[in-house]
Amino acid sequence: MSKLISFIAVVFSLSLLPLLASADGDYSVGYRRIQVTSEETSEAFPMAVVYPTRIPSKLVRFGPFEMDLSIGSKIADGKFPLVVISHGSGGTNLGHRSIAFALVERGFVVGMPLHPKNNYKNNEAEGTLENLQNRPKHIKSAIDALLVNSDISKNIDSEKIAVIGHSAGGYTALAVSGGIADTRHIIDLCTSKPDISEAFCGLVKNDKIKSVKLDIQRDERVKAIVLMAPLGVVFQSKDSLAQVDIPTLLLSAEKDDELTEPHHSEVIASNFLDKDKLTYETIENAGHYSFITPFPEAARAELGVVAEDPEGFDRAQFHATLSKQIADYLGGLAK
Repeated sequence: MSKLISFIAVVFSLSLLPLLASADGDYSVGYRRIQVTSEETSEAFPMAVVYPTRIPSKLVRFGPFEMDLSIGSKIADGKFPLVVISHGSGGTNLGHRSIAFALVERGFVVGMPLHPKNNYKNNEAEGTLENLQNRPKHIKSAIDALLVNSDISKNIDSEKIAVIGHSAGGYTALAVSGGIADTRHIIDLCTSKPDISEAFCGLVKNDKIKSVKLDIQRDERVKAIVLMAPLGVVFQSKDSLAQVDIPTLLLSAEKDDELTEPHHSEVIASNFLDKDKLTYETIENAGHYSFITPFPEAARAELGVVAEDPEGFDRAQFHATLSKQIADYLGGLAK
């Protein structure tokens, strides 16, 4: 999680920058950037928004990345489901763009907020109670901003909203959906298993994590969630997920070196009450960062662990499959 900071810094120093799919399809990916103001946290943060458009896209360079985008174009006619993607701790809101673009092509609007104080530019809130409290509120504010944005709000189906989250973003998706986290479980895990490699255990040893139960108000607008290698230890209490009664796709990484199983995805799967609404899959040979969009070969050498996967794992091929799986899952729920 904290390792994301160094890799993102390298990438962006190069650039000095950036539930039902429509039957029509064949959309280009529109792109715009909006500013979100959260009244709940008194913070402002940027959000990249991609959406279906009929205006042809052009190859656009964002640092080392080349993307087919139709920047600032008019949104296509129709009503589209909304997906908000929550990045991991110290990450970037463009880290899951392959999933976002695939969703747009299937007829979704996708918002990708940059979590304040927990991103590649400023990560001062990483591991803090404030961060756990505020992340779900950022998602609520992002949804609010999209539903009132005069340019695209009329084209969003407010009854079809989903949240996707990776790592700390997985925690965020669960918390905004009614999950009740308790930091006591982080302390218990780190003190009972001194050899565990979780990054947050260093904070426990330095007495920087206090035992607090976090009961975040559920956002009833969220109708489905997708969790990718999520932080789950904070949901150890048997009743912690009692309010999460929406369709949930849970994807864990078999070779996750950041979040050790069975203390995360297994905890979520075990405590998820309505098993009929849970789809749980372990991705064979995947690492924690395998859920992040692949990097150009020329940049990978400088990016370190975040660009690496277990031996024999093809991240590019995986993302083609992953993007389709998520689009199929969210699209199928609304039929």
